[in-house]
Amino acid sequence: MKIWELHGQRLKGTIRSTPDGDADIGGLILSEKAYLLAVRDFRPTELAELVLKDGPTIVARSLIDHYARPESLQATGGRCLALARNGAADPILRRSDEVTEMQPAGHRA
Repeated sequence: MKIWELHGQRLKGTIRSTPDGDADIGGLILSEKAYLLAVRDFRPTELAELVLKDGPTIVARSLIDHYARPESLQATGGRCLALARNGAADPILRRSDEVTEMQPAGHRA
């Protein structure tokens, strides 16, 4: 069982797994590494409430901005969150080192 599935049980299913095995918080999709990074600074309940209040797109942008701050980068060893490009309606966040790994050959991030 994934950690967010345990969190989701406490939050009555607000957080669940996608068919691809990522975390889905009310339409905000996070990879496992991105979820673990996010819950270092935000409680699962807080993330769920933010998505409910502001929507997944705004929360995705807020999380990206939060982890791009110098103090966050220092605390996370230079890792931040990035929006994965895929054409899906829901925003998908990956940890920055995952996005680099997923880029097509010859593409520079």
